[in-house]
Amino acid sequence: MIWYVLASFFPCVLVVLLSVLTRNKWVGTILTLIIIGASVEKGFFHSEWIIFIDVVSLLAGYLIIDQLELHKKEDD
Repeated sequence: MIWYVLASFFPCVLVVLLSVLTRNKWVGTILTLIIIGASVEKGFFHSEWIIFIDVVSLLAGYLIIDQLELHKKEDD
């Protein structure tokens, strides 16, 4: 059960965090995809549903970044 909860929130938070840190929504999304892809390759996923939930959560994180425009630089 904990795997499904983590799969629903972790990729979304990771996309938002990495996009804010790098100030680029594409870099944050690609880095998250690389991390998830590496964990799938290593066999840390127990079912296909977890991979599906990860993809949906990753898309939600991308949409959050795109709508709130957190990745844009602020000129002081």
